[in-house]
Amino acid sequence: MVANSISVRLAVQDDADCITDFNCGIARETEDKELDRSLVLSGVKRGIDRAPEVRYFLAEDQSKPVGCLMITREWSDWRDGWLIWIQSVYVSSEYRGQGVFKELLAHLEDTVRSESDVVGLRLYVEVENDRAQEVYGRTGFIDPNYKVLEKLF
Repeated sequence: MVANSISVRLAVQDDADCITDFNCGIARETEDKELDRSLVLSGVKRGIDRAPEVRYFLAEDQSKPVGCLMITREWSDWRDGWLIWIQSVYVSSEYRGQGVFKELLAHLEDTVRSESDVVGLRLYVEVENDRAQEVYGRTGFIDPNYKVLEKLF
């Protein structure tokens, strides 16, 4: 199992190209979409600059990037605290099934549990991405019976 050699750290601007490649890979693999790489790169760079509202975490195997995830914050007045949304999860194909996401999630949970006003984690997953749903279920996520709707501009 690779998980023992995986380290996780907060991403910095120098990681933007790698994260962009991962994000374009997510769209290609899960939704058969080709994204505008320059637009995604701009979005990643701007996101990195917006901490703590946006943070990226990078998983590495001996300094080689092998996975990432992004988090954003949503204020919950019902809970008087921040819900952390996990987004843009990607693990390189040769590292899947080897505990990389588990390491990313453990690092993330350790990080946000130390913040007194964080009350939970949420994520959304493409409805036909059964493998991801199984992985998330094994790590304790449940379906809260909400449906995500959007209106893009």
